[in-house]
Amino acid sequence: MSWFADLAGKAEDFLNKVDQGAATALKNQPKTSSFSSSYEGEAETAVTHHAYASSHDAPSYISAAAGNIKKSSAGLEAGIVNVTTTPSGSGSMVSSSAKSSSSFVRPKKSEQNVDDDMLFDFLNSSDPPVSSRRDSRRELVKVATPVTEAQNPTPPPSAIPHIPSAPSTPPSTRGVSRILSSLRLENQLLRSEVASLNQEMASVIQRAKDLQDELNQARLRADRWNSEQSQTDRTLRELRSQVDDLTEALSAKDGQLAVLKIRLDEADQLLNARNVALEEAQKEQSRIMQDHTEGSSMQSKALETIQERLRETEQALRREQDSYRQMQNEYSSRLSKLEAERQTLAETVTAAERRAAEEKLRVDDIQQQLKSAKAAAESVKQELQDYKHKASRILQSKEKLISSLKEGSGLDTLDGSGAMALELEELRHEKDMQREEVQKLQGQVQTLRTEIQDLENQALAEAETWREQQTHLQEQQALQNRAKQEMEAEIERYKQELQYLEEEQHRAKTTLQSRIKDREDEIQKLRNQLTNKTLSSSQTELENRLHQLTETLIQKQTMLEALGTEKSSLVFQLERLEQQLKNTQGGQSGGPAINMSGLEGAGARQRNTPVLFSDQDSPGVYGKVRKAASTIDRFSIRLGIFLRRYPVARVFVILYMAVLHLWVMIVLLTYTPEMHSGQPDGR
Repeated sequence: MSWFADLAGKAEDFLNKVDQGAATALKNQPKTSSFSSSYEGEAETAVTHHAYASSHDAPSYISAAAGNIKKSSAGLEAGIVNVTTTPSGSGSMVSSSAKSSSSFVRPKKSEQNVDDDMLFDFLNSSDPPVSSRRDSRRELVKVATPVTEAQNPTPPPSAIPHIPSAPSTPPSTRGVSRILSSLRLENQLLRSEVASLNQEMASVIQRAKDLQDELNQARLRADRWNSEQSQTDRTLRELRSQVDDLTEALSAKDGQLAVLKIRLDEADQLLNARNVALEEAQKEQSRIMQDHTEGSSMQSKALETIQERLRETEQALRREQDSYRQMQNEYSSRLSKLEAERQTLAETVTAAERRAAEEKLRVDDIQQQLKSAKAAAESVKQELQDYKHKASRILQSKEKLISSLKEGSGLDTLDGSGAMALELEELRHEKDMQREEVQKLQGQVQTLRTEIQDLENQALAEAETWREQQTHLQEQQALQNRAKQEMEAEIERYKQELQYLEEEQHRAKTTLQSRIKDREDEIQKLRNQLTNKTLSSSQTELENRLHQLTETLIQKQTMLEALGTEKSSLVFQLERLEQQLKNTQGGQSGGPAINMSGLEGAGARQRNTPVLFSDQDSPGVYGKVRKAASTIDRFSIRLGIFLRRYPVARVFVILYMAVLHLWVMIVLLTYTPEMHSGQPDGR
């Protein structure tokens, strides 16, 4: 506010100097020197008092200056009235007015000396006294008319009859008095305009502060928006990573399902082959039944038991076929569900990416608007600085005018008043231009406020949209969690069904093995009976039939064992697939799992290996050969089961055989037997 106080002080100095210039015109008369000196002393005291007040309290300088001017104008008015009412030759009234004027303020010595010097210069000048008297009267009229108009628009009745009664007032003095009165009025108008401009400047400064506060708030909001955008970017990255994981899991599941489909096709082919084998076995059975109708009742009973067992095996095969069909249906339903989930996830990802792009565009627009608001504020500041420079230039021009008025003589007052009128017109023009600039600044401030309100509304709308998106994402996450829980429940149910199927299969196998043992016992009895028969023809036929029966039984046993191994491998693959599905679903939460090692151990240990012949000791070489064949069969079946169950062992055996063959080939190709030369001496 120092420039504001300087501006007001310069304006007040200008007005005081104008008053002093009017008072110096009174010094041309020697009798009124004391009055002029007292007036100058009064003006100087007012100026010094105003400067001190403006240095301590800027807002109180106007009231103090106005009081001093009123006092000085009252003294001038009293003195001028006394001077104008007395005749030109009477000096008593002038001395009384000088006394009354000197009673306001005691003149200083330096000012009195300056007045005396000016009086001597006037006396030594070559101008006639009449012109100086006229000039002094003109100056008196100049000072008297504006003072009376400033204090009271209606002049007092005592001064009205005396002023026109002066005998030596020509018409030119009236014109000069009118010009001085107009100048006085314009000076008052300029004061009022300066006060209004000061108020407007204070309001503009306040508005600039408000704009700065609003800009700071906008920056804080922009920082908040940037932080919210970074959080949304993080959530989007997490969602993208989750989507990538899910797509990888889906691709892995697709591959696994393709492998399962291939294996199911292989199982169907095996089932078809087994059905063909069963049909052949049924044909052979019918043929055997026709052959055994001619045999004894024991053979008929054995065939009936064999038929019953074959029916049971057929029922078991049908059950397995039904179970395979159910598994295929379940796999197809799972595939459809996974495809639907994949489509929904892809749609959600595309929607999230679109929303993220829209939010980025909105943030860019908001940043551009903030930049434009900052540029507008900077332009407002620049305009305020230009306004300050213009005000300082105006004050400098006024000071130059005042100095030119002081330097000018009494005769050039009319020319000076014309120049002052021109300068005042220029000042008015500049004042209008400044008002227009202030209006423009107000319009810019209004537009900035509207833009800030629009930005706030946009920020609120974006916050609402972000909240809606957050709620939508939370709902989607809840739906995914529910789907995950449902999938886990289905997996648990499937595990329980698999356990139940395994238990049933184990029971069926145990029953079949027990029945096979009974059948082998019966066959052994039949063999013993047939060996006791004397007829060679019947013995050969029975042996051939027994060989056929044993071959069919061996085939059926191998088929049953292959079915068991296939089922165990499928169970193991199912467990592995379920474990992979849990891992892909983020299954670090320890869910229930089937311990296949325990199941396999229980099933494999309790599962008896197939036996071609009974372990009963039979006499002769035939019994030894039968035992050796049964042991070899058991070992080969166990080795096949082991190699099917563990593919690593299969690869190891293949590598071992390849290395062994290579080594044998190397040895055969590189080995050279040692040749010993025969000694003729016989040593």
